[in-house]
Amino acid sequence: MSVPGVIIDASNVAATRQRPWPFARVVDVRDAWLREHPGAGALAVVDASVRPVLGDRHLVEQAERAQWLEVHQGDADDRILALAEQFDAAIVSSDNFRYARREHPWLQGNDSRVWSVRRIRGRILFSPRQLGVATEEEIERDWQRKRTKAGLLGRDAEERFRCTSDAEACRRGGEVLLPRQVNKDGARWYCRSCGYEAVEIVAEPALPDGPVAGPVQVGVQHGHIFRHIVAVPAEGGLTLGRASRSRPGVTDVTAGLDRDEAAEISRTHLRIFLDDDGMPLVEHVPEPHQNVTFLNPDTDGLGRPRTGRLATATPYALEDGDELHLGPGMVRLRISFGGDA
Repeated sequence: MSVPGVIIDASNVAATRQRPWPFARVVDVRDAWLREHPGAGALAVVDASVRPVLGDRHLVEQAERAQWLEVHQGDADDRILALAEQFDAAIVSSDNFRYARREHPWLQGNDSRVWSVRRIRGRILFSPRQLGVATEEEIERDWQRKRTKAGLLGRDAEERFRCTSDAEACRRGGEVLLPRQVNKDGARWYCRSCGYEAVEIVAEPALPDGPVAGPVQVGVQHGHIFRHIVAVPAEGGLTLGRASRSRPGVTDVTAGLDRDEAAEISRTHLRIFLDDDGMPLVEHVPEPHQNVTFLNPDTDGLGRPRTGRLATATPYALEDGDELHLGPGMVRLRISFGGDA
């Protein structure tokens, strides 16, 4: 295989609301990336704990034989970042990797290395992510959250194992096993139910979240003052700007601002809509007197955005916790998934 130009977070890409997760989604994303970047290589990485929940088993096995899918026994996110650094490669993932900003400082404020993927009417769309600059408090909070979610074992915890068989071959395939559920032969362990090898778990990676389970919500702020929340309709999406009687389809984000501040927001400033999987995208709307929109920008001492400006009429993927700054940054929109604004 050629040197990878992109590392695909296979767990993230494959995840759907139903199980098994279709691995065909990963194959489609890989093929689409290679069409857009001819001559480049692509490598997908998946947690060993996720492999048993992948469908399209024949495609998984083909990818492993072709050596473009790596099944990682540890935390796949750490492996993805290490490979991206080693090969100076891009990453396809919805993760913001905030917890890893100390170890990988190149992630801070990056707007070219991490890409989201969306499906719009069956077409695969890649968009670069503006990661923003995380504070030390945010990095530490996400690091502690990741450790808790991963279920890292203490020294006094009981040993745990995972059957390497799949659920079709063993009723405990892919499940966590306790010592009484395995047999030991020399330095190896085997599942008592099926005889397949069992691997010891030092950390139990949590399954990634699937697509949005609840409504996508937009929290409207003026500076850091919260104003209100509005949900994004599944049909038609949401247009935001300066509302008036002549624009009944526009959701107003300027109520409470003075006239000069409100004038920095276009009448139809941007549109937020959902893709085929119910995941949100944003598009800055062109107008004759065009204002601007920024995604997760770095800001100056006065709170004005300096980075992350969106191109006009170009869809950008939005992830949970993303912030959009409109105009000079007084109006801010915070995206939340599943009804938790």
